[in-house]
Amino acid sequence: MVVRGKRPSLVTIAAIVAAVIPFVLHTWAALHGSLAQDDFVITYHAAKAGPFDFGYYFQDYHGHLAPGGFLLADLLTAWAPLDFAVLMAPVLVMQAAASALLWAVLVRCFGRRWGILVPFTMFTASPLLLVPTLWWAYAIQLAPVLLAATAALHAHVRYLADGGRWAIATVAWTVFGLAFYEKAVFIPVLIAGITVLLGVSLRRHVVLMGVFVVVLAGYAAVFLALTTSQVGQGGGPVTVGTVADMTGRMLGDTLVPGLAGGPWSGPGPGATFAASPVVARILLLLVAVAVLVAGIRVGGLRAKKAWVLLALVFAADIGLSAATRLTEVGPELGSDPRYVADLTLVVALCLAFAFLEPKPFDRPSDPVPSPAKRPLALALCLVLIASSAVGFSRLAQGLRFEHSRDFLANARASIERDPDLVLYDTTVPNDILHGWFGENARVSRVVGLIPGFHFDQPTSRMSLLDDSGAARTITGVESISRGLPGPVAGCGYTVGEEPVRVPLDTPVLGRHLLRIDYFTSDGGEGFVDRVPVWFQPGLHTMYLPIEGLFDKIEFRLSAKGAPVCLAKVDVGRPLTQ
Repeated sequence: MVVRGKRPSLVTIAAIVAAVIPFVLHTWAALHGSLAQDDFVITYHAAKAGPFDFGYYFQDYHGHLAPGGFLLADLLTAWAPLDFAVLMAPVLVMQAAASALLWAVLVRCFGRRWGILVPFTMFTASPLLLVPTLWWAYAIQLAPVLLAATAALHAHVRYLADGGRWAIATVAWTVFGLAFYEKAVFIPVLIAGITVLLGVSLRRHVVLMGVFVVVLAGYAAVFLALTTSQVGQGGGPVTVGTVADMTGRMLGDTLVPGLAGGPWSGPGPGATFAASPVVARILLLLVAVAVLVAGIRVGGLRAKKAWVLLALVFAADIGLSAATRLTEVGPELGSDPRYVADLTLVVALCLAFAFLEPKPFDRPSDPVPSPAKRPLALALCLVLIASSAVGFSRLAQGLRFEHSRDFLANARASIERDPDLVLYDTTVPNDILHGWFGENARVSRVVGLIPGFHFDQPTSRMSLLDDSGAARTITGVESISRGLPGPVAGCGYTVGEEPVRVPLDTPVLGRHLLRIDYFTSDGGEGFVDRVPVWFQPGLHTMYLPIEGLFDKIEFRLSAKGAPVCLAKVDVGRPLTQ
């Protein structure tokens, strides 16, 4: 955003301020946030994947194909596992770069004038972008697409003005965006729309448009071949009523308030925005309609084309959301900013083209900024920044994941206090990683990348993490099944090299903790249900997780030695002190 010459213009200085203030707020909130939900799944599997594990990079992740995001996760996790500041750093860099590139695009299209400051500030300060990107799993989808879109647009306007190889950069950035998020398919649409709005015929660039068609066709073929889980999930209906309900929420609860710096009512469940009061929503919608009408009065046919471009992208967003997530989530999906955040860039560009006449590419210098428009532009930008500061401060709390941050901090403190800690692997609270993630919603997947942790190993002293992440020593089990008394008085069952099967009084199914009280005069290696263990000399207790269907537990020693007396065998849930 820095101009050529010794001193930047007042417009440029105002743009820098309009970009820096929201960026600082976003950075502060991001660096005080934490991993949560999908973040743990992605980073855990990134750590377990090999450097050339294309099955990991091109996996079908809940209907998303994002090899770029998984590669980034792989690199960052290898560098600093579970370090949220390191994980967020590329997101913040891409956010800053996208803002700078958008300013460069606006300056190339319209010159340095006060009018472009308003749509630029709407982009940089919108909670639609600042809030959901606090969630890292979504941020590594959206931030690269915003960077790709603004970089592709910048290369394209350079290509329209100067020709040459800038078209290659336009296509390359589009491919870059497609590697992270399927919504990058809108970039060629945006390129074509901006070309028309600049008064350039698409027929003059039929080769470039043809390349885009080939790229999108190839991407669609790969996407449909590798993903099967996105369409038709869930049991909810897709009807005119549910689609209309979702669309109304997208407009009234999310998109229009988000463009104005809100909503100011705070976060809703999950990643959603809480709906503003009805009066506020109606007023904002009336303002939006007034802006559409005013744009047509000012820009005429050019404004109509801009609004058509916006309507097409919005309709595509509605169609994609209805086809992929509506049956699973329901109309409440419309209150989630993740499904309309990409429209912020489109709205900013269309707003600029509706109200401002583009600068001819052959004009050697920028138009002189009108001093008369400066107060209005500055006033609108200050209102947007102030509104965004209020809205963001209230909304950001919902996606800073404080419980998750404290859970990780307590887990790290536990392993620092006791480096020999062995944990029984349990599930984590739903607000850290929801139970619908199945096996991924376990403590080992959440804190397993922290050096030093051991899970489910046979041990005489086992602990588990409570809901706060603090380690609690297991003192016993709440029995749901017990081993039948052994035949040897004072010993129970005598275990040697031959397998000894201890019958349970009640069959058990699922995952439980096995407690064994035993005595032996000499230590030795052995097996409990095919799991290698070490029997310590003397009277001891051993804890060992088991999973499956059991009506008996098998024991044996690996070699000749003093026999092991099994005094007591219990299966149940862990009890902590």
